[in-house]
Amino acid sequence: MMRPALVAADGVTPLFGQASASAQPMHRGAETRSQALSNWNPPGASADMAALRERRLIANRAEDLARNNPIAIAAITRLVDMIVGAGLRFSSKPSAAALGITRDQALDLGKQIERELARHANDPRKRWDAQRKVSANGLYRLMARSFVKLDEACVVATWREGQGPYETAFLAVDPERLANPTWKSDSDTLRGGVEIDGYGAPVAYHIRNRHPGDGFGSGVSWERVPRETAWGRPVFCHVFEPEREDQNRPISPFAALMPILRMKGTLSELELAAAAVNAMYATYIKSNLPFAEVAASMEPEAFNSATNSYADKRLDFYEAAPVKIGGVRVPVLPVGDEISMAGQGRERAGMGEFDDIFNDQIAARMGMSRQQVLMNFAKLNYSSSRTVLNETWRMVRRKVASFVEQGPIPMALCVVEEAIDKGYIRMPPRCRPLWDEPAGWMAGRWIGPGRGWVDPVKEAESASLRMETMVSTLEMECAEQGLDYEEVLDQIQREEAEITSRGLTRATVISRIAARSAQADPAEETTAP
Repeated sequence: MMRPALVAADGVTPLFGQASASAQPMHRGAETRSQALSNWNPPGASADMAALRERRLIANRAEDLARNNPIAIAAITRLVDMIVGAGLRFSSKPSAAALGITRDQALDLGKQIERELARHANDPRKRWDAQRKVSANGLYRLMARSFVKLDEACVVATWREGQGPYETAFLAVDPERLANPTWKSDSDTLRGGVEIDGYGAPVAYHIRNRHPGDGFGSGVSWERVPRETAWGRPVFCHVFEPEREDQNRPISPFAALMPILRMKGTLSELELAAAAVNAMYATYIKSNLPFAEVAASMEPEAFNSATNSYADKRLDFYEAAPVKIGGVRVPVLPVGDEISMAGQGRERAGMGEFDDIFNDQIAARMGMSRQQVLMNFAKLNYSSSRTVLNETWRMVRRKVASFVEQGPIPMALCVVEEAIDKGYIRMPPRCRPLWDEPAGWMAGRWIGPGRGWVDPVKEAESASLRMETMVSTLEMECAEQGLDYEEVLDQIQREEAEITSRGLTRATVISRIAARSAQADPAEETTAP
């Protein structure tokens, strides 16, 4: 049975999928005649086309903001402190099931991995860094700063022969050095210095020998750096997480903020300049005499005329016997003169609210609150502080995960491989090799800066309650504060042994502390009735 055709009132059969030119759009976002959307026709572009065409200019402007704009500098500093802070540490928990070993063997293997990573990362001779400038955490902070500022960071795993127990070293590379060799145009296999295969997976990176703005030296060359070796050891780590499909290079997160930051900076400079002008020209003397009389009084012969003798005598009198009120001299001016203030009455009542609007937009784009960017918590109470901290911490955890997955984990893989090859790490019997099960070997938690406490008493009680109700663990609570629970327990064990050896208990220590406090402040003592 055939489906009957739809016939319009005029006898013409309409075609499905075709809309009349006068038909209203199905979505308001597709309006072309409204005042708000009539001139809005953005070009359609792929992720790489949108980023690579303007990436260099955006990166240069982001670097300028990071040098000269106080708000941008504060936002970058806060995020680096929250992602890396004092340092990142790896709490190793190898997967016994994935590696085919027992739980006890996995625990011992994890301790060996932690020991060897800390041994190389904390080397006071700074041999983790190929340039021998910073420690491992210093290199992480440098990478995090680039990651926050440009949304990408680059590091190369190098090999420095004979430099010590570990010859693996890491060289941080400015992302601006990642570029197509000899300024070739982007193509299907080369995008912004990234060489990709048929699936779009990076296989190599092309690095200039110096920054485009580096005026030192002469000659420009490129080096092709493979992504990894034939057996899987990372060589070039591109710390970058795509925001769109088929994206190979990012754009700075400050791109959307640049007009706001630029205009806000200009407005602040103009306000400061206006205030400075008002301060420089604070007062002036005004006369109410007619202009002709003032001009005539300035003539040389006018000072000898009889018309000024009375005024001169008055000034001489006040000069000889000045009038004072409360020890402060009262100024006496010539007849007809008065002092006026030159300050312009500028409208600043709404300046604070106006400024907060821009600061909120800047902070929201960076995933923080205005109070955190400006370090001004004066108007926050405990509840609002916790809300701000919770929302920011959710963003920080995502940022940390993205940063660690692309940077520190591949770097740690290189060190663990060398430790195994040199016998620093002893593999358990029948354990699967590193490159057969890298996820099983590198399972664990990366511990960064602590979340912090708004009210230590309330939050300590909350942590205790969470552990008692088994919705949290000591490991989780310690990690939230940037601590390794095993180190905490080991330290508590040592302290308990030391307290016991001295014939003390924690209750004794607390009572002695209370007694000392009472002696220091007798007013705090209470007497029994």
